[in-house]
Amino acid sequence: MRVLLCRRCLLTLAGMALMLFAVLPQQAQDDFLSKPFQQWTKAEVTRLLNDSAWARTQEVRVRPRRQVRSVAGQTESESVSRQAALGGAEEARDYKFTIRLRSALPIRQAIARLMQLEAKYDELSAAEKKNVDAQTSRLLECAECRDDYIISVGFGSTNSQGADLIYEWFRGQTIESLKRYIYLANDRGERRELSGFIPPKVPGDEAFFFFARRDRQGRLLISENDKKVIFRMSEQNTNSATNFTLDVRRMNVAGRIEF
Repeated sequence: MRVLLCRRCLLTLAGMALMLFAVLPQQAQDDFLSKPFQQWTKAEVTRLLNDSAWARTQEVRVRPRRQVRSVAGQTESESVSRQAALGGAEEARDYKFTIRLRSALPIRQAIARLMQLEAKYDELSAAEKKNVDAQTSRLLECAECRDDYIISVGFGSTNSQGADLIYEWFRGQTIESLKRYIYLANDRGERRELSGFIPPKVPGDEAFFFFARRDRQGRLLISENDKKVIFRMSEQNTNSATNFTLDVRRMNVAGRIEF
């Protein structure tokens, strides 16, 4: 399948879980976007991958063993407030879901820079740098990104070791089983249905979702005239932690919407 051609590039964050859910102080977005990505610090990369115009982490605190809501065809545990009303006493678990607009160049640059930092790029020999450059160039070019919006969703928790709801929900899913739950939309009500999907292979993997950039008339779904991009994994519960709304206006870099 075409969506699998750059699977290795898309899965570059695997094994770098330490970066996924860091909490960093807020700072002006343009402070580092105005610099070449090769100069970004680890803190700047972490923020871009978790809390930026192209990424967001949303958290829900739940009580275990109370399954009542549907998310992407699966069940999501009952909220703390509801459970408290029922007299539950178990410690709440925090479940964190992170969306990343993987077809956006800043996200791909952040991952490329993370690879450099992890490899201690500046200390490498010329031959070793060439090897790292070969890996990052495929990621930065991203042939699939020319035709598709690509979104990844990952899972994390600080007090529920071994849990991975994204893996549990999506490991056996197909495009057809997900189409009626998952879609991408703009604030004008236009949608794109799911056109490609890469399930997580092991716990810790992200799930990848593909949506065509253009409709049959050649019109982009997201442009400078839009205010929001909306990614939905639960049609019934718009307030679910697995539904995301991002500000398109913040994605403007040097006069161009990057997604």
